[in-house]
Amino acid sequence: MGFKTYISFFIVSVFSLSLNAAEYLVSNITEYNAALKTVVAGDVIVWKDGIYTDVVLNYSPINIGTEKSFITTKAQIAGKVVFTGKSNIKVNGQYLKVEGFFFEGTSTLDKEDVLSFTQNSSNCCITNCAIVNYSPKNSDVNNNWISLQGIKNEVSYCYLSGKTNQGPYLVVRYKTDKDFIAGSEAAPSTHHHIHHNFFGYRILSQSNGGEDLRIGDSRTSFTMGFNIIEYNYFEDARKEAEVISNKSCDNIYRFNSFYANDGSMCLRHGARCFVYGNYFNGKTGRNSSTGLRIINNNQTVFNNYLENLESGDKGFKAPIVVMAGLEESELNEYYAADNAIVAYNTVYNSNGPAIKLGIGNASKGKPFVAPKNVIITGNVMVDIKGSNENPIVISEAASTYDGNDNFYNNGTTDAKGFVYKKSKDFSIKNGFITCNKTNDKSIIESINKRLEVHQIKLSEQEIKQFNPNWKLEKKDVGVSWIK
Repeated sequence: MGFKTYISFFIVSVFSLSLNAAEYLVSNITEYNAALKTVVAGDVIVWKDGIYTDVVLNYSPINIGTEKSFITTKAQIAGKVVFTGKSNIKVNGQYLKVEGFFFEGTSTLDKEDVLSFTQNSSNCCITNCAIVNYSPKNSDVNNNWISLQGIKNEVSYCYLSGKTNQGPYLVVRYKTDKDFIAGSEAAPSTHHHIHHNFFGYRILSQSNGGEDLRIGDSRTSFTMGFNIIEYNYFEDARKEAEVISNKSCDNIYRFNSFYANDGSMCLRHGARCFVYGNYFNGKTGRNSSTGLRIINNNQTVFNNYLENLESGDKGFKAPIVVMAGLEESELNEYYAADNAIVAYNTVYNSNGPAIKLGIGNASKGKPFVAPKNVIITGNVMVDIKGSNENPIVISEAASTYDGNDNFYNNGTTDAKGFVYKKSKDFSIKNGFITCNKTNDKSIIESINKRLEVHQIKLSEQEIKQFNPNWKLEKKDVGVSWIK
């Protein structure tokens, strides 16, 4: 073989190897652990179809993947590798992917999470997996079906349904050092991406501890998270007051759809979050559904569409609630929703009032702290019904606010300081109420100014007009192999 021929052969061989990543077919832990010692970027460990009981996968290969070439562990056929008993998967590494697994049946896990990213994981992905009815017999056992730690990890196109024990479907946890001071900003941001997942039916015997998502906790609630939660579908979460419980700062919740849930999309702790482009349909028949609850400072909530919500006459439930804080609030209590922007949202055919401002949680036995400098403008409230048809009510008289150019078509307007435009010029387009909203450039500029930290700039239409394409159907999310 001549020199030039040898060089050509070498280049072709290397190129061929890069295009032909190795696959390792495994059917037990011994084979799997052997493959972990060998796989490199681009390689795939394939679990043979079958039912596996009490399988614990510590997915921690010796080598790491790359941005363009993950190391993957997957089912031979998505949905045909079924894990039962105390099976779980822990992802620990860089650029690793988990794909196509199915967990179902009575779980014998104790406190272990089903799918988890460790604190040392980064740029990893769990996708196209399902967990269904994988709960222990004892509903007091507290675990999570998915937990995210580390940084820049992703959960996408997964299907979760039937959890009946304590603990959210999905949690984000922040890494804290031994000397971490609760309430400080010292925990690192996580930058996770959670999208196109289905969160289905769940119920607990009590009304707390059963969120679908919890992003942080009260101890780390001043942490800058920068997580994006988008294009997820939430359905039939019962009794729990919060479908999503935000407990960290600088997160984005957008283009999610909520159907027939008892709880709210709740900015429970943390600050400077964004909630926009989400769709809510509260038709449950249980007279319990609610919409958005805003707590803590500098939250921005705009252009969400809420309809058929049932419990506006109950406590701090309503389509949109802007809450008061508590004097000398503990981390796990309530801080006033100062400087909130609540703009260009639409509330339709819901029990009123449509918006509550300054309501507090009296169960804590502390005096309330009224929210200050709240902007409530450009909101459209149509066919508000029930025992209180008011478009907006103020519970805490010391609240300060700017309430210009909100629109309504029925009810009374005894909330002082709000400027309404009672209009009959509402129309229905593509199944959604539309209205020519006031063109207030200052609000558009304020929202975009806040979004600069995320390097996002939205058009006036994206801020003011709900796009029907943002409303999701079940077929848009989750796994394709569960109908």
